[in-house]
Amino acid sequence: MKPNRRALMVASVVVTVVAVAGCSSGSQENPDPATPAGSAVTSPATANRPTLTAPHLQPPSQDNKYTKSSSRSKVVVDPCTWVPDSAIQEAGFDPGSRRRGSDVVAEYSFFTCNFKQGEDAVLALESGNVALDEVRKKYPADSEELIINGRPAVKSKKDDSSGCSIDLQTNAGYFGITVRTHTSGRVKGMQSCDNILEIATILEPSIGKEN
Repeated sequence: MKPNRRALMVASVVVTVVAVAGCSSGSQENPDPATPAGSAVTSPATANRPTLTAPHLQPPSQDNKYTKSSSRSKVVVDPCTWVPDSAIQEAGFDPGSRRRGSDVVAEYSFFTCNFKQGEDAVLALESGNVALDEVRKKYPADSEELIINGRPAVKSKKDDSSGCSIDLQTNAGYFGITVRTHTSGRVKGMQSCDNILEIATILEPSIGKEN
């Protein structure tokens, strides 16, 4: 998700640390769509929270030597198992296209999930332990302050490849929503910022008021 934005945020982290610690066991493709289940996945990231339980969607463990030496909070909200199919569909994307992205678990940790809208657009979700204030400082000239369902948020527009993003404040850091339009979408007149405020409003409740 947001590789350009994340790269700037974690530029101070040694590349080899990220390579070793970026355990993304869920990045593999699985042809079976995720289906909601009544049981809960009790990992540190999703404790006591009903989730999508398909094995290939589960987040990696946040227990390694790098996180143990970090003062940053663990990521709580996992976008690939917390956001229900109904919300993704309401946002205009295909819940059957749900795939984990390249999770990173180190001093800076990011859980990611990607969805498609045909061949026109991608919805990339990211939950990280980087504070919203840190996001603001990275994009001082290219951000807009928002309140989404009562939650502080920052909107930023990049070039077409990086897309349009809204980052919402969480207790652990932020929950990022990015829309990128492909060439086919732009031919139809779509822009990456189209409807992103509505998308953020639809997805925000999945974070949970307690987070």
